[in-house]
Amino acid sequence: MFECSPLVPKDKFDTSSIAALQAVEILEVQPILGDLLAWIRDINWPVAQPLMEVLPRFHRELVPHIKAVFESDDDVWKCWTLSLLESFPRDTVELLASAIRRMAEFPTPGEVEEEACVYAQRIVDVFKL
Repeated sequence: MFECSPLVPKDKFDTSSIAALQAVEILEVQPILGDLLAWIRDINWPVAQPLMEVLPRFHRELVPHIKAVFESDDDVWKCWTLSLLESFPRDTVELLASAIRRMAEFPTPGEVEEEACVYAQRIVDVFKL
């Protein structure tokens, strides 16, 4: 699952790469963006919150990885990914609008149970999607 890169946390307590991620070039981090996004699956992990602050730097490059999260059955991960979108520019969020509106308007039972539909509706409202 996780790429062998010094920029990818080795475990949920490893925040040592966060400072480097703030300065790295996009091309350097592009191959590991999916691995980095995976570390926000549980916002209670110590590494998750610092990543929530640095990942918006790569907003456009994260779009295909976010689409994969939205197509998954990991409804908790959808919630934290939707929260991450609050720090993205509108034009990037618009690239994900159809999936976000679907979660807000026609959520799966799991999205209702984990309240991903509530997070999605907040994004719809904030960005007027």
